[in-house]
Amino acid sequence: MTMIRTLIPLQMYVVTYELAHGRPYSRFEELLLKAIYEASDTGGRTSRELEKIFQVHLRLLTEGLVTLIQEGWVAMAQKDTQIYYLVTAEGRSTVSTGRRPLRVRTAHARIVRERLTGQMARASDLNLVTTNSLRRLPRGVPRRQALQSRLIRTKVNGGEAERLLPRSGEQHEWVRWIDSATRVSQDLHYLPIRVDLDADKVFGLPYQWHHLTGTILQEVRERVPQFEADQEFQDVLGRLMQSTPDRAAEPDDETESVVQQWAEPYARAAVSCADLTWNGSQGRAVAAELLQRAHGSVLLVAGHLDPSAAVTLKDAALALRRRGVHCDVLWSCADDQPATAIARTISAIRADDSLPGKVQFNRQPAAAVADMIITSTEDGPVVAVGAGLFGLPAQDGELRPVLRITDPAAAAQLSRICAGWWEELPGSDPALPAHRWKHLAEQWAGDLARIPAVDRAPVACPDDPSCACTGEVLILVGPQQSAFQDRLAVEPGVRYLRTEPERPADDLVVELSGLDDAVGRMFRVVGGSDGWRTVRRKASTWFTEVVRAAPPARAQRILAVNGQWLVQCGDPDRSSVSFCVEGHVGERAWIQLVKA
Repeated sequence: MTMIRTLIPLQMYVVTYELAHGRPYSRFEELLLKAIYEASDTGGRTSRELEKIFQVHLRLLTEGLVTLIQEGWVAMAQKDTQIYYLVTAEGRSTVSTGRRPLRVRTAHARIVRERLTGQMARASDLNLVTTNSLRRLPRGVPRRQALQSRLIRTKVNGGEAERLLPRSGEQHEWVRWIDSATRVSQDLHYLPIRVDLDADKVFGLPYQWHHLTGTILQEVRERVPQFEADQEFQDVLGRLMQSTPDRAAEPDDETESVVQQWAEPYARAAVSCADLTWNGSQGRAVAAELLQRAHGSVLLVAGHLDPSAAVTLKDAALALRRRGVHCDVLWSCADDQPATAIARTISAIRADDSLPGKVQFNRQPAAAVADMIITSTEDGPVVAVGAGLFGLPAQDGELRPVLRITDPAAAAQLSRICAGWWEELPGSDPALPAHRWKHLAEQWAGDLARIPAVDRAPVACPDDPSCACTGEVLILVGPQQSAFQDRLAVEPGVRYLRTEPERPADDLVVELSGLDDAVGRMFRVVGGSDGWRTVRRKASTWFTEVVRAAPPARAQRILAVNGQWLVQCGDPDRSSVSFCVEGHVGERAWIQLVKA
């Protein structure tokens, strides 16, 4: 058996963040606070008055008063020889809104990112080794014997790391603030792995990094002579791996919680069929509706802009400014050639300083991460994601999915990720948008956590009013979407759709023939100028048909298997955002697509 030991190079970061929690108070403390609140106009209440109201032992009453004073809801004032209890401003807010007390603590977490594709993990969850632990080897050997680094990113988006930040479940803590991550080291920490070339297996990978198996096997096979020539390294690393327990073992029934931790998306929220649109005209309508409802601040993230779409974006931002809405625009373009013209168009948003709304934008193209709108409305934050948001009338017939998200928690998480995008830009101009969207994320997450949750009312399905329209969206960020796509692509099913706008459709047809359990599936794929192909297989024969339809958007890649629709935007090697719709909404999507 050919067994090779090697190292995955890592970057180590320290993330500083704030956690908040509201301590649920007892029914007695709630009534006690209200009794004091009701006497605000008469100068408060004494302990004797409260004792008569509640008819409880003085010791229990005192404990309740001490709790309220410690939380800052009640204050004491002496008048003559009497002590009166008065409600504070925070106490009034608690009574009127039902909020719980807010406590904040600062925490630090060590996060590692592997340098092959950019996946992240908690350092405490991995059996890491350092160059110091391999000090018996000659200098430079660990780096030479490690896998080759492919990732050139040096910064970590704080929002991208949010799901990995430890917090107390018992106290229902939520992330209030995430500071910019500080890199501690690069190529000083490694993840040791064992590669079995005979069985095509890699041991030591965490669950959600298993999609790296193919990449690792390919490189190890190419470098087998180099690895086998340094037997001292193989022996030292082998002894080191045997001396530590394997915390990244294969999942089983007893490690279900570990599996869920690795596989957990960055955000999830409930959605209805009305929240998902398919063609360009529907997506533009969603964008117009959101911008009409916007107040306060709006973030417009526009990827893959061309000069015509830039004019549409400029007009939308100017309309917001005229209404007094502050507008932040983060744009990118697929090609460098039109960048100068697009930058000139975007700059025109700031031409009229007399407009009440303020604007911030990047002067140079940013990395393509998503097409997105985040805005505050009278009903709370709303997010829209998808390539149809900033399209043109000529693209109305294209397949350009757009999803609307109204969950405040998901909006807060996406706002933190967007703040991280601003922080990656050079210069000082992005500092204000980064701070603004971190602050809004803090506000939305805090309001959601401190105000009692309200159950979402069921929505009737447009096709069948007797059926409850339910579904869920999973938000995926960065390299996580590649791992999710690999898992989704091999699932058996009878319905399958895939778009790869940069590849010929005929190449994708060839790939489909290698899928397991393909009999009975119907494929619809696209690749650049080749357009769409519908493919069926009966017995051992494949039938391919060219479908006349507008090609898909360059800004999106779609993979749909049964009732799961994965829509990817931007560069998956960066902190780009994609979403996967599941449940009834995903099932109905096939009906809508056929009708279109």
